[in-house]
Amino acid sequence: MKFTALKLPPNCLEYLEKIDSLQEVYDSIKFETVFEPIQIRHIENGKMNVQVTSYLDLKAWQKEIAYSSIVKMRTTENSIYSSLSNDDFYTFAILLRHHMENAGLLALLVDTLMESFQKKDFNILNKFISKTWFGNSFYNKPMFRDSDEAFGTIETVSISAMINALDNFLESLNIGGKKPKDKSFANNYTWLCQFAHPNATSSSFFTETNKTKTGTYINFKWNGNFIAEEGYFRLLSMLVSNMIVGYANFFIFLSFEFSEGMTITQNQKLAIYAYDNILTRFKQ
Repeated sequence: MKFTALKLPPNCLEYLEKIDSLQEVYDSIKFETVFEPIQIRHIENGKMNVQVTSYLDLKAWQKEIAYSSIVKMRTTENSIYSSLSNDDFYTFAILLRHHMENAGLLALLVDTLMESFQKKDFNILNKFISKTWFGNSFYNKPMFRDSDEAFGTIETVSISAMINALDNFLESLNIGGKKPKDKSFANNYTWLCQFAHPNATSSSFFTETNKTKTGTYINFKWNGNFIAEEGYFRLLSMLVSNMIVGYANFFIFLSFEFSEGMTITQNQKLAIYAYDNILTRFKQ
């Protein structure tokens, strides 16, 4: 599957080439079998908590969450390819939001792990592990917490935390100690939500309007008008940003190794791979 094979506006070629190049990263990913030991779980007031007592718990959680996120990213990219091949800009935007959320979770994994290290507070990580392993959207709604769907779960990690983690990662890479003023991922995510939510903004892509002195005539149509080159260019640039930050955090997260005695070391080879083969991939 080559994104450069898609017939999109000429100014999009640069991003299509970058997407093809970034997808080569998948060839370097080798999934290891995950051993998940019998867990010690506590349910109090309907809320599930996992008690991490062994490095094997940490290893299982680390690989399950990382593998799950990267598999979903690749599958979403395949679906994005299909939507673009059908000139379906609207579906592209909807899928891109989900893609950003998975990239955001990978960034938040690293962010939370580092916070737990720096504060020397394992409870931060333990609570986060419970949320990412057993978080359930039914639990987020008080009216559903007593339902079968929510029993034995816990609240999910917030989407805003995931998106903020993406921007925080970019800030951490900024040279010179100055933080960028704009939150590019937060801005992009908000823009994408306009497509996902049932509002006048997203509906306008499917209408033709004729304004008169007495009012506006609105005609709906099945095929949308998606601001042509400008729209594709913006969405493709978002996709590239998601991929770069998401992939990098995947390898950074897996670079931490947990061993007996809850000892934590870092595989420098994986950490360097994230920098040399992803973050600086397109630097001249």
